[in-house]
Amino acid sequence: MIATVETVKKTIRCAIYCRKSHEEGLEQEFNSLDAQRESCQAYIVSQRHEGWTCLPQKYEDGGFTGANTDRPALQKLLADIERGLVDCVVVYKVDRLSRSLMDFARMISLFEQHQVSFVSVTQSFDTSTSMGRLILNVLLSFAQFEREIIGERIRDKKLATAMKGKYIGGQPFLGFDIDRETHRLIVNAEEAKLVRHIFKRFIQLGSSMRVADELNKQGYYTKTWTTKKGITRGGKRWNKVYVYRVLTNRSYIGEITHKGKYYPGEHEAIVDKKTWERAQSILSRNCQSRTAKTRRKTPALLSGLVRCGHCHQATGITFTKRHGRRYRYYLCNHAAKNGYQTCPVKSVAAGEIEAAVFEQLRRVFRSPDVIARTFRAAKDQLAQEHQALVREQKVLNKRLAQLKKMIRNLVRADSDNGDGVLTEELQKLNGEFSETENRLRTVELEIQTQQQQLPSEKEVAEALRNIDPVWDELFPFEQERVVKLLVQQVIVSDDGLLLRLRTNGLRSLVAEVQTGSRTPASEASDACTHSLDIHIPMEFKKRSGRKEIILPEGSDRDESQSPGPLAFALAQAFKWQEMLDTGQVDSLDELARQLNVDRSYIGRILKLTALAPDIVEAILNGSEPSSLSLARLRNDFPLRWDDQHRILMLPGL
Repeated sequence: MIATVETVKKTIRCAIYCRKSHEEGLEQEFNSLDAQRESCQAYIVSQRHEGWTCLPQKYEDGGFTGANTDRPALQKLLADIERGLVDCVVVYKVDRLSRSLMDFARMISLFEQHQVSFVSVTQSFDTSTSMGRLILNVLLSFAQFEREIIGERIRDKKLATAMKGKYIGGQPFLGFDIDRETHRLIVNAEEAKLVRHIFKRFIQLGSSMRVADELNKQGYYTKTWTTKKGITRGGKRWNKVYVYRVLTNRSYIGEITHKGKYYPGEHEAIVDKKTWERAQSILSRNCQSRTAKTRRKTPALLSGLVRCGHCHQATGITFTKRHGRRYRYYLCNHAAKNGYQTCPVKSVAAGEIEAAVFEQLRRVFRSPDVIARTFRAAKDQLAQEHQALVREQKVLNKRLAQLKKMIRNLVRADSDNGDGVLTEELQKLNGEFSETENRLRTVELEIQTQQQQLPSEKEVAEALRNIDPVWDELFPFEQERVVKLLVQQVIVSDDGLLLRLRTNGLRSLVAEVQTGSRTPASEASDACTHSLDIHIPMEFKKRSGRKEIILPEGSDRDESQSPGPLAFALAQAFKWQEMLDTGQVDSLDELARQLNVDRSYIGRILKLTALAPDIVEAILNGSEPSSLSLARLRNDFPLRWDDQHRILMLPGL
């Protein structure tokens, strides 16, 4: 009696992937994606005797290009493959999966790693054979060629359309509506009035921010439109960026812009050429005098580090001039764009925040507690970096083993054909193998030397103590380099500063002190860093029209920081009075000639010498109320000390 043995077929789990480049037609009951899926399902049914079965999950990307892999359904499919949930990928055509040869090669490599086969319903081939892979690459090359040809045609069509003065697409803008059938710009009469009003007010005010504030107060909003999907866009409050876009849009003078070139448009102009040129002249002057000059002449030692804690925005450096003196500020970008009333922080005096950060760094250099905390943070970070390197080492070893297997299989397949058609693919694999091997050697070397990178806590403390005595002697650019090496961010809030230190920057600085070799600040910023947060309590106070930082009692303050206008004027008054008393000058007229100032100005400043002693002391130590200003002392100034206290409302002095 002969026993029969049944062979049980292995179940092949098939995932169907469908894609359509455009959304047009997807709203239909039976669309292109449905047709692709039905064809793939029919093919899977025909292979049922081989154990093929269709997975219920749908992997469909409607309205996504095949030029890249940024597609949600494709990413879900690749994730499921990595989780071992798929045995075969079925598509209607190869170009449904990808039109990029490099992307497709990477996906096929992923399929091979997880033993996943690939089938195209209308293009029969087997990816497990060298000839099948060759045919696949040829088909994909044509798909990529077709995509590039389509791209060239679209670019040529846009250029030809612009040269004829026709609208070439894009989101609608204020003053025009778009005729969906003819694709022409049609003037919107009501919005055109607002466009002309914006140009008129900008020419009168000379400031896009002031124009934006005025538009918001009058209840105007940016243009509102509805997309093809029925989503409403626009309708936002005005800021200076939106105003600038209106002022620089050449469509308003009847032109079409394409790739930096201008062509006469077929649509009607809204703004006359003379008004346009006047607005551009003001914009040009503003750009040159405010932006370029500010960036060129205004130093910013904490450039790129200061952020607004309220708006979570970066800050830019700016300055103002008062009484011939220049005051620097770090200005919140959100406030600069949308108006000062939108941000409670707005700005912070540059000199004072820099002094506060410098002083805190010097405390780090001197404080054993902060050094210990920083050392522990650096040690934790080094442990994390070590674990990451070990993980990368394992991944690289695994990839090298995979590449060796792929190269052996490819060499065997090429020798079977005997025509050398796979030489180019073999060269790519060899190149990746060499790169992976080099990276593995680098990682292994980093692991071996990593433990030597972290100095002891005693070495850290000694190195930082060596920096503190010479800090004041460093050039400003050298102080800036050290700050950017150590500081990751300075976050300004209403209640204080949050100083975020880089622990890897501290390691670099200690190594620099010990070895004398300079570390670029970018080296610390580029690396993955563990941070240490230090909170500096403070409050803002307006004094003589300027917002100053008031540190809590017991905080060190930079003695070299410049006095306020009131203290400066008081010092001038006593100096000039001494010159008159000692006979260095004979009269106010002679003093005015020497100083090249108006005699009446000297007379008003000299009145300050008659201030009560307690008021003088309060001004010099910075404890005077914010209501006391130089302008008030000039205009409302009695000679009797009791009257000064009463009129100036300073009963506590």
